[in-house]
Amino acid sequence: MYCGNMGRWVSWWGRVDPRKDAVVFEDRRLSYGELNERVNRVANALREHFGVERGDRIGCLLTNCTEYYEIAFACAKIGARFVPFNVRLAGREIAYIGEDSSPKVVLTETLFLPALESLQAELRDLRVINLDAGEYQGLLDAGNPGEPASQAGWEDDFAILYTSGTTGFPKGAVLTQKSILAVTHNIMTGFGHSHRDRFMIQLPLCFTGALIPMSMPVFHAGGTIFLEKEFVPARSLELIEKEKITVSCGVPTLWTLVADEAGFTDADFSSMRLVLGGGAPVPMSLLRIYQEKGVPFTTGYGLTEGGGFNMYLPTDQVARKSGGYLPLLWNDVLAVNGEGRTVSPGEIGEIIIRGPVIMRAYWNNPEASAESVRDEWLYTGDLARVDEEGYFYIVDRAKDMIVSGGLNIYPAEVENVISSFPMVSQAAVIGLPHKVWGEMVVAVVLPKPGETIEEEELKAFCRKNLADYKCPKAVILAEDLPMNAAGKVLKRSLREKYAGQSEHFRTE
Repeated sequence: MYCGNMGRWVSWWGRVDPRKDAVVFEDRRLSYGELNERVNRVANALREHFGVERGDRIGCLLTNCTEYYEIAFACAKIGARFVPFNVRLAGREIAYIGEDSSPKVVLTETLFLPALESLQAELRDLRVINLDAGEYQGLLDAGNPGEPASQAGWEDDFAILYTSGTTGFPKGAVLTQKSILAVTHNIMTGFGHSHRDRFMIQLPLCFTGALIPMSMPVFHAGGTIFLEKEFVPARSLELIEKEKITVSCGVPTLWTLVADEAGFTDADFSSMRLVLGGGAPVPMSLLRIYQEKGVPFTTGYGLTEGGGFNMYLPTDQVARKSGGYLPLLWNDVLAVNGEGRTVSPGEIGEIIIRGPVIMRAYWNNPEASAESVRDEWLYTGDLARVDEEGYFYIVDRAKDMIVSGGLNIYPAEVENVISSFPMVSQAAVIGLPHKVWGEMVVAVVLPKPGETIEEEELKAFCRKNLADYKCPKAVILAEDLPMNAAGKVLKRSLREKYAGQSEHFRTE
């Protein structure tokens, strides 16, 4: 029987075009030939010198670096489960994920050694490899550069990807290699990736979107990844011009900050064939900014449990269907009501997804698995309205929905309007307790640099564009918004921060 795995992408391109740049990071350019040899060395060393077997977990607690990809593909070749740790987690959270996944080896850097101390005390046999101490080079030196024997197959698990934990402790979504293959096919079919693409990644690779839908299709197609240590707006503009970047993807917050840079107006975007926004609703005002630069800007929808990317808006439909999404090739999508029946056009229902892209289960959590995956359908907790042509319009997370005076209010709809107010850079809408209405709509707003926002002007703007019951009763001007590694606003943190202050807000 044919046995393949994700590692074939780097090994095949390593033979076909070994000198081509696979990853460019800081001042280093790693070719496909070099990448594949290093992947093989890591894979063989883990197996032969650390006793790693198929199904064992390998933890990765690293900031962005080329080694991140080497470790991930090494796991793919030998069938070890790759466990990326969110670099923004506190020690307690890292210990929780480590104890839940019980890795045999964790590869990290000096910065995170203190955070691993409690985990090492709990897992006595855990081996920690510190890249800063030269231990990774020792791993490479010990490993055979040839292809590992008895490689994994597409049915093997690739990774345990822990959710962002916006509603509590994170859960580990187990994705098979076949799931990742289906995701890459979705992206390549929907967006036309090829070996000519030069893809800029500015988000942490511990985030599902950066690791899977952004990275893996590029390796599959034989393109080049320009990996950044961290997101710096001015650096993004510089890299786009200097390296002739063709595609990039990020949350709307990222693209808003790039557009706010002083050099944005004069920046040369002629090489860019596509900008993708995802992870949160993309305001039409932001789409227009990039369209005026001559750059096609479209959006996508996905979640970790579904492989990170499940629906998209075709670029030729952006003007006509702004805010809408169509299911990608390798997943079916429905919106259903509380009884599990498909809703009629115009009605709101929960998004459910079926297909090879979805997770196998949550690691060590059969109860949550049974609740989320039923009859082969993944229940996402996201709410959408579907139009007559089958386009899905996300209205919000079910858990973020505000109920005020018995009426359902979807924060994403309100945020989209507020974000189009000229002086607003970012906005988050939350519901806070109210003694009469049950909940009140509150907007937490970041002004653009150098701008001043008058609360009454913003409220009046909302009244012109929204039903009165959806308009914010209070506006909070903030200097920043709490976000997870994916760039998503942590609304639970905002609700906790302002819950005790709601009675002091000036409301209408």
